[in-house]
Amino acid sequence: MPEEPITPAEPITPPAEPITPAAAPVVPAAPIVPESYVNADGTFKEGWRDHVVPDDFKGRPCYDAIGNDIQSVMKHIGNQDIAISKQGKGVFVPGPEASQTEKDMFYKAIGRPDTPEGYEFTVPDDVKEYYETDEVMLTQAKAAFHEVGLTKQQFTAVMAMDAMRLKASEEAMKADPMSFYEQIMPLVQPLIVKECEDALDAKWGDAKVSRLHYANMAITECYPEGEERDAVLAKYGSDPVFADAMATMYLKSHTESNGVDTSLGNGATSQNLDQRIATISKELTQELKLSNRTRYEALLAEKGSLFKQKYPEK
Repeated sequence: MPEEPITPAEPITPPAEPITPAAAPVVPAAPIVPESYVNADGTFKEGWRDHVVPDDFKGRPCYDAIGNDIQSVMKHIGNQDIAISKQGKGVFVPGPEASQTEKDMFYKAIGRPDTPEGYEFTVPDDVKEYYETDEVMLTQAKAAFHEVGLTKQQFTAVMAMDAMRLKASEEAMKADPMSFYEQIMPLVQPLIVKECEDALDAKWGDAKVSRLHYANMAITECYPEGEERDAVLAKYGSDPVFADAMATMYLKSHTESNGVDTSLGNGATSQNLDQRIATISKELTQELKLSNRTRYEALLAEKGSLFKQKYPEK
């Protein structure tokens, strides 16, 4: 029986793609408007520096110099533009780490003279009698003020104020000299004493120690113990003429019957010398040597000087 022809199968049709519903139109989000830190009247809100100033500029002092409104910002920018345009380059207040060149640029911009000699000062007429210009001091003042950048006008003002200060000081001293005397005497007294000692060294030589002793004896015999005696004793320590007069008066009032040579270097009688040597000898003890070596050596030296006066040939 003949085979039946095979009928090819119908091609398989792929299923249709699923229908995707139409996408809803994308509505763009509303732009984020940053919070404004400016009020309607142009003033800034509290804390505006924390939010408006960029992070890498926060803390810079220039923002503290700006006021709290837009007008202040504009004025600040204008001032900076004026400063920059004057020099054709930036001129800023030098900070602690500024170089000398930066400082000089700034000082020149504000009006400092190029050299200290550029300063001038004329003593005002109303203080001329009190103010004597010291050229050395004036030169030093010019150098110091130039170093810190004073302008010519500032230098003149400072010097004028100093002249007025000296005038006021002079007038106050004339009105109440004792207060100034009390302040200055503790500083001057050591100089006076030193001058007195030098003068007595030159005039008396080896006789200095003994003659001071006799000046002291003359005063202690004439004045009772107390403040008045202390004041007079202090006097001969600062006045060589007074000390010499006291010593001479004492020696003349204790002249031996055969006379005494009161000339310098031999201003004591043998009796006077013996008395002083005896006094020193009593004080020159081993206890003094151990307790006050300075005093011990001073007395020893004085005793040697007295022996030289008594026995000049030895």
